[in-house]
Formats: sequence, structure tokens, C-alpha cells
Amino acid sequence: MKLVKRIHSSADSEPDLFGLFDVPQADADVQADVEAEVKIPAESGNTEEIPPVPAAAAEKVPATRAAELTRQEFRQLAMGFLWSLGMEAAAPQVPVCRKKYQVTAAGFRRREDRREVECTVIVMFYDHFDRCFAECADRDAQLAELHALRAEREQLEAEIRATEPHLASTDDLFAEFRTWDYAGSTNAAYRRLRRRMEKLQHALHQGGQLERIRRTGVADYCYLAVPAGLVAADEIAAGWGLVYLGPDRTFHLVREAELQPEVTAKGRFRLVQNIAIAAGESVRFASGVDCGSGGRISYRRLPRRRGFRR
Repeated sequence: MKLVKRIHSSADSEPDLFGLFDVPQADADVQADVEAEVKIPAESGNTEEIPPVPAAAAEKVPATRAAELTRQEFRQLAMGFLWSLGMEAAAPQVPVCRKKYQVTAAGFRRREDRREVECTVIVMFYDHFDRCFAECADRDAQLAELHALRAEREQLEAEIRATEPHLASTDDLFAEFRTWDYAGSTNAAYRRLRRRMEKLQHALHQGGQLERIRRTGVADYCYLAVPAGLVAADEIAAGWGLVYLGPDRTFHLVREAELQPEVTAKGRFRLVQNIAIAAGESVRFASGVDCGSGGRISYRRLPRRRGFRR
């Protein structure tokens, strides 16, 4: 699915209560469980298709140094990618179901009438190769077989481009950037190859954290953000988009996320609640307000807004 960027006008936009303050990064191991359970009316059975989240172009911020970024800086880049998708509200360290399944960042966007949530998006940042997969004994052997199938896939895709030109996208102006709907090919060998690769991907991620997060049914689009080159697009879990975060403070969308059909309005509402509650910590910090035990309120000096680092 090709994503199209939406242009927002700020002249008649409503105040954004969630994006007023800079969001500090929090440690997932010590983040409190902020999920709130609220009952809402049952589903109405509306099956209207949700417009896709606009694809983010690579954005560049002046680099602080040439060395590798810290984990906190990578998370900052992941949050920047999320905002580039046109989110109206977002927060870091948001639980999608419970504290065990906490994502690096989550956001949402409303429909044109601003009465309903149009889509929800989550971003998960990993900086270790092993965390991108589920625990399985023969992972290395499965990855080796998956890598061996890449050359065969490239040959078959070249054959499809020559024999099935109708699968090419007509929206691209330049042939070198043209996209192809290989999934719609009738090539029997290519279809067998895709099934084998999908089976390997399923074995690599079955029961893993990414698969469980996707199946919570709260996010229409799921993105995995990693340091550039950590994993390949055909190695990550099905349905997830892949974003490379560069040491020069850039991000690059490698694979677009797929729309999750099992997401419900109730699931979106739950994630929106958790985004609002998670953003409360940033609001308290920016307001200089501390909430102690027993409802005790204390105040401290307001933080100073600093300029961009160059």
C-alpha cells in the first residue's frame, strides 16, 4: 500500500493538548503501568476502510557528532519519525495493553470532522539484533535459509517485471522509482517462494514481543525503528514497517507498515487513553508540578527551553 502525505493547515486547527511540551525519554523498566480501563459502547459494525498513514520522507537534523548516537538520541529520532507521519498527539513509553507490552512511542490522528480517531500508530525501537526475533533454537539456520532465498527472489521479480508489466504502479513519474505489486503475480515459482519465506518469517517471530504487540488490536500501523542496517526488511515480523535511524540524525523508511485489519474502535480508544495518560508526565515536568503520594502537590522551578544542538 502506497502512503500519501497529508498537508495540514494550522489556520483552523484545534489546540493540541498533547504536543505542547517537549517529551522527556523514560526508562521502560521503571515506567509505571498507566493503562486506564474505560467502558465504551460496543462496536457498531462499521467496516469503513481507514486511509493510510502518510509516508515519512527522510528528515535531517544537524548532527551533534559523527560518533554513534546514544539510546536516548535514537529514541528521540523514533519520536521524530512518528511526528512526521502527521500525528495530532503522541507520547513516549506508552503501554499498548499492559506494562509488559510497552512501545517506544505512540500517536494518533483524527478524521476530518475531528469527532473520531482515524488511525493509531506505534513505533518500537530496538538496538540489539537478538531482540528483533522470538526465542527459537534454530534461528540462525532459518535466517541462513531466508538469506539464501533472496537471490532467487530477485531473479523471479526481474522475470515478473518483464512478463507482467501490468503489475507496475502507474502513479510513479520515473521508471527507476516505480513500485510493483509482486503479490499479484501469477508466476507459480514466485508464489511458492513467497510462501516459503513467509513461513520462515512466521517461525522467527511466532510468540515474540513484536507479534504479540501487533495482535493487541490497538494500532492500525506498527513500525520497527532500528539503527541503520541492523536488520533487513525481509527479516522483520509480518505487517511491521521498518525505519532505519542513521548516526547523522536522519531516518529512512525502508518498508511501509501494513494496515492491521483486526484493529477495532475500542482498541484505538484504549491506546488513545494510554497516550494521554503517558503524556501527563511530560506536562507535569514542563509545568513544574510534582504529584506525590496521597495527592500531595509540590512545585519547582520551570525548566528552561533550550535551542537546537548543532
